[in-house]
Amino acid sequence: MRRNQLFWGGVLILVGGLMLGGEMGVRLPNGNSLMSLFWPILLVGVGIWVLVSVFLPRNTEMESASVGLQGARSASVKIKHGAGEFRLHSGASGNDLLHGAFAGGLDHKAELDGDQLKVKLRPAHDFIMLPPFGSSEQLDWDVSLNAAVPMALDMNMGANKSVLDLRDMSITDIKLKSGASETVITLPANGRLTVDCEVGAAALTLIVPEGVSIRARASIGAGDFSMDKSRFPNNESLDFATAQNAIDIYVKGGAASVRIK
Repeated sequence: MRRNQLFWGGVLILVGGLMLGGEMGVRLPNGNSLMSLFWPILLVGVGIWVLVSVFLPRNTEMESASVGLQGARSASVKIKHGAGEFRLHSGASGNDLLHGAFAGGLDHKAELDGDQLKVKLRPAHDFIMLPPFGSSEQLDWDVSLNAAVPMALDMNMGANKSVLDLRDMSITDIKLKSGASETVITLPANGRLTVDCEVGAAALTLIVPEGVSIRARASIGAGDFSMDKSRFPNNESLDFATAQNAIDIYVKGGAASVRIK
């Protein structure tokens, strides 16, 4: 937040100074008003700020957190993430639905609805994002889920790098939305589920465990969609409708590169 305040404070000082000089009758040698310098000075300042920001330390507030099951038999987990790295895997056990380490801080809520626990994870702060600079916070999350609990995942990843290993987990449904991101998901090896992805200028890799049937559909704009033809000669496995372990995949994207292997 302080970096954003410095930036906007500098812009206000620049505008005020140029306007004050104009009111005092100060002119440039070519006769133009001082305000004509606003955009050139601003662009030079932005360039300097971008270069300096590369070397400025990021805030690394680290928080450990866990969410208990509260007697729930299933769960719905919504995750919102931003600029940084995100890792999701099994590892929580016992009475915990999840636990993890959250650099950048965490805001989480858990509500029991019948025998289902509804959980929301999001960054602790809403940041003012200046496109050339990004946020002063680096979100680096490492989250472990309880593999024994059936759960649906709804993830809004934003612009980040994500690695999700769901191979040994009881996932019933996956929804993924991401922007300019790089995402690798190892899908569950057991059960039938739907994977619905909406990606922007992103690289998405979906790894299908051995013995899992799939049906894959895609609507990709200025991007490409490919499958490992040695494993999946067709977009739908012959036994998809009857297989005990099957994944229905749908991907919608813009300038995206999508791989299924």
